[in-house]
Amino acid sequence: MKKIMVATDYSESADTAVAYGVSLANHFGSLVSLVSAIEEPYSSSAGVLVNMKEHIRDEAMETMGKVLKEVKPRLKDGVSIDVHTVDGAPGPTITRVAKAKGYDLLVMGTRGSSAAREIFTGSVANSVIKNTKLPVLVVPTTCPHRPIRRVILSVDEQPFAGPHVLKPLLDILEAYNAELIVYHGDEDGDGKGYDPRLPEYLGGVDYRMEVRSDKSSSISDGIKSTVKLHQADLLCMIYHDHGFFGRLFNESTVSKVVFESEVPMLVLQDA
Repeated sequence: MKKIMVATDYSESADTAVAYGVSLANHFGSLVSLVSAIEEPYSSSAGVLVNMKEHIRDEAMETMGKVLKEVKPRLKDGVSIDVHTVDGAPGPTITRVAKAKGYDLLVMGTRGSSAAREIFTGSVANSVIKNTKLPVLVVPTTCPHRPIRRVILSVDEQPFAGPHVLKPLLDILEAYNAELIVYHGDEDGDGKGYDPRLPEYLGGVDYRMEVRSDKSSSISDGIKSTVKLHQADLLCMIYHDHGFFGRLFNESTVSKVVFESEVPMLVLQDA
């Protein structure tokens, strides 16, 4: 991971996402970019609109300087940082910039606030996840930054497109020397299991396998209880794109967990 993008509005609630972005950059020796999307405010007057937009941009630039002053001393040798302010609605703008600039990982918070309006919400994170090919690390506002020591990888019955899907996870496991627990929720109790190539794709990484069959709870509830039981520091899920119905089911599960997760969630793109 040589280039990491942190989508932020520079609010206090976005600080944790920045902290995770910096931590990852320090582990990988990466460039970390702080990117703020400024959505055009609504006004019936063109003059008022221009003034509001300039005010928001000025506020972002001022806060940007403060953040840089705070973050730079925490960067290790070989790690660099830059900042960008771009115009546009958060979801599409974040997705577009991440692709255009060739980032390897996108980090974003699930909530935040700016001078004009609250812009970083679970819905924005979901929009980005559905429209990018990059791995996305979603950091809840209420989650304090902490080292990644234990990771839960949640897998379903969908096959993987290939071993490349899990590479960002494997890189993080190695960088943090983290423990891996693989969780499979067999909601239907049909025993279909998960992709049998998973051990091969994990590349010899030591892991524990945990399979639960509980028809009384949803898949998302099973994932959340597993994260809580093992006091995981990171949850990893796969966003599949295998057919309409499989994608629809996968979207609903990933989206629900994005809104409700209490720990950072790494979403890998199965494409």
